[in-house]
Amino acid sequence: MSVLEACRSSGRLAAYRRIRLSTFGRLRCAGFALLATFEHPHFTLVLSDISELTIVRLDRCFDDPIPNPAGEAQG
Repeated sequence: MSVLEACRSSGRLAAYRRIRLSTFGRLRCAGFALLATFEHPHFTLVLSDISELTIVRLDRCFDDPIPNPAGEAQG
């Protein structure tokens, strides 16, 4: 599933003007646990705590924000 398809098919994602992307690999390499949701290609991210250090580490796993491609495609 492409980013465009994911943004178009999810009402939640379509509502955002900008999105940030990451990969399973980047999150796992940063030490985060991911659980399959059984809705390919989605996973649930498990945080051991919500300390500032954990949130900063999580933030570094994501690219800078980009315009939501679903919004661009709608015109």
